[in-house]
Amino acid sequence: MTSSAPRVLALIGPPGAGCSSVGRAVATAMDLPVLDLARRVADELGTGPDLALVAVPEAEYRRVESRTAISLLDRAVAQGAVVVLGSGCLADPQTRRRLEDVRGHDRPHRVVVALTCATRVLTTRNGLDAPRSVALGTVHHQFVQMLHERESQCRELADIVVDTSSTTPQEAGEQVIGAMLSAFFHHS
Repeated sequence: MTSSAPRVLALIGPPGAGCSSVGRAVATAMDLPVLDLARRVADELGTGPDLALVAVPEAEYRRVESRTAISLLDRAVAQGAVVVLGSGCLADPQTRRRLEDVRGHDRPHRVVVALTCATRVLTTRNGLDAPRSVALGTVHHQFVQMLHERESQCRELADIVVDTSSTTPQEAGEQVIGAMLSAFFHHS
């Protein structure tokens, strides 16, 4: 990787698209630190990433998430990093504005990559493909609606889109790096 290659990469995508695992693969390949929003928020809340959203009221989680996302983006701009944002933070206008500022079309060293994935794969990765009790209501339907909403937000904010439906995190990471380098050298 050349010193002129992108040094700030923000990964966004719906739950299960692989932002964290692809982010680690890309960070290793680019010799950059990885800043994982879900992990940082969980650490601040004193819980694990898989339980953080239920450990505190959602409004509190989203407040901490927004503040932390902006801080991670600022740190990445200052030092270079792969920032794993996911998609929940994109509902916050301040976070979206900061991501748009970081991205800036005139900054080829800063790239936002949206990871997408087939809905059926995401439902499996999130454990929503098993039969559910009627008492749980339309969890699957609500999840699919949320996925479509977030995918739209991600595509709107992204410079590059990579589908992870049938890739390993390593393969998706290679696709991300290839697309970034192609876009970078095309821009130069």
